[in-house]
Amino acid sequence: MRRRAITFIELLIVIGIVAIIFAFAFPAVQSARESSRRIQCQNNTRQTLIGIQSHHTTFGALPSFYNGTKLSYPLREWDLFHMHSWRVPLLPYVEQSALKETIAWDLLATESKNLEVAQTIVPTFICPSGNDPSEMGWGAKHGAFGTPFEQLTDHDKYRVVRSDYDAMAGIQKLPDLHVPDGDSIDYVTLGIWGWPVFSTGQTSNSRLSSYRQGKFRDVRDGLSNTIAIVERTGKPIEYTDGRPDTSSDPNANYPGQVGWSASNSYMWSINGNGIGVNDNNARGIYSFHAGGAYVGMADGAVRFLSESTDYETLIHLYGRSDGGLPERIR
Repeated sequence: MRRRAITFIELLIVIGIVAIIFAFAFPAVQSARESSRRIQCQNNTRQTLIGIQSHHTTFGALPSFYNGTKLSYPLREWDLFHMHSWRVPLLPYVEQSALKETIAWDLLATESKNLEVAQTIVPTFICPSGNDPSEMGWGAKHGAFGTPFEQLTDHDKYRVVRSDYDAMAGIQKLPDLHVPDGDSIDYVTLGIWGWPVFSTGQTSNSRLSSYRQGKFRDVRDGLSNTIAIVERTGKPIEYTDGRPDTSSDPNANYPGQVGWSASNSYMWSINGNGIGVNDNNARGIYSFHAGGAYVGMADGAVRFLSESTDYETLIHLYGRSDGGLPERIR
């Protein structure tokens, strides 16, 4: 009995059909994966919010931006990059109690004895849509204060795992782009994260003379109307409009906090003037999700903010006592 072999034309047809099926299926698979990642990101945001609320219930205040170490007030801006961050007190609430017990609380978060902690991936602080967390960011050690970045050696640097979620102290609203000091908190609508006092005027260039932890009773606009945490993905690389910002100093990597365990300069924890959702991860809310980013509200709710959210709306969402949201956006 003679067997009929497949012809070359029939083979091409089969390959074409398979290619068409793959072309339709691949985007669907990618979409399903991103949907799963977004659900996980949403859950991470919610779990962090639960930790914040549990901390407030237990201690009567939100976690401090600046914890532990032997540094004392007034603090230089440089000091603010090396204390233990607001995330560290939350570790017991995100199933990381054992990790917190290993921290040398009286030492800087960036000292060698604490680097094993700083280089530990905490899943709750990582958005699965972001970069590989094993690609660590770096910062200059406390002892390298004043050394130009281009002169730093490996001995002067520490390497740490990032967080994709950040506590933003407020949002900047400059009345004029040419104001004398754009870093003054006189032009900042403060959020839920406390009360800073600077030693010589309200500017990041002076020392932070005191810092009081935020409390929910300070939020006059209502917890459901006020942002507690935001996505700030992409570290240690600076991203602008979805692309790495190649105009930035390549030695600086990310102009802000590079690790989850260490604190940050107060002014670098403020949403920049005119910076909207997914505009820039150095100065505002930023995600790798299409169309917007997740934010956690002070009442524990998680919202997905659209990229089209106007800046005035962001100001109202950040502010703890600026009159609340207009009726049209509640």
